[in-house]
Amino acid sequence: MKRNLIILIFTIVSQAALGQTLNYEVIKGSKKLGDMTVKRKLSQNEVKYEINSKVTFRILFSFTVDYESTSEYQYGKLIKEYTHNQLNGSTQKKSTIWFDGEKYTLDLDGIRTTMKDQIDYSVATVYFEEPKDRQKVYSPQFGQYMTFNSIGEHVYELESPDGLNIYTYTNGICTEVKVNRDFAKFAFVMTPESLIAVKTKKIVGGSQVVD
Repeated sequence: MKRNLIILIFTIVSQAALGQTLNYEVIKGSKKLGDMTVKRKLSQNEVKYEINSKVTFRILFSFTVDYESTSEYQYGKLIKEYTHNQLNGSTQKKSTIWFDGEKYTLDLDGIRTTMKDQIDYSVATVYFEEPKDRQKVYSPQFGQYMTFNSIGEHVYELESPDGLNIYTYTNGICTEVKVNRDFAKFAFVMTPESLIAVKTKKIVGGSQVVD
């Protein structure tokens, strides 16, 4: 009995240390434009997220958009999040927000502001944690809260300054994001391998912090 418990604890800790990865393809029509990976690493009271995507469009000419984001949560509270957008290798937007124990400081493209509201749900978490209807999500990239609206069973609409996104969830995990922009419509679609892991609950959505 004791031996089995030790093995179980070791397995859980090992999986947390290794983290979990969701893989997506960026699709427009039947054409693949790029890839995105979303990683979550768990520890005893901390969750770290890392998002990387690369998308290449051709509208009169070719341009490539690179996006990266890293964030750290402790006991369910955002401690730090960084985002960086590049267009053809040049920085278009960069943001960092961090908590100093009393307030958040946001550095958005070199302009600093502060806020005291606790952030427990930010853009980095939406892939692993299904929102509720009318749930607010904080975006350091835009320096503001946005609101999820339920438009179907496990389907949500999110309006941002860039345009409209529609998120679909399975077992608490985001499996598809439809993106509507002035210049194009495309989607982040989970790869078959990741989808199998989600459907068989090898990767489970929701907060995974261990007290």
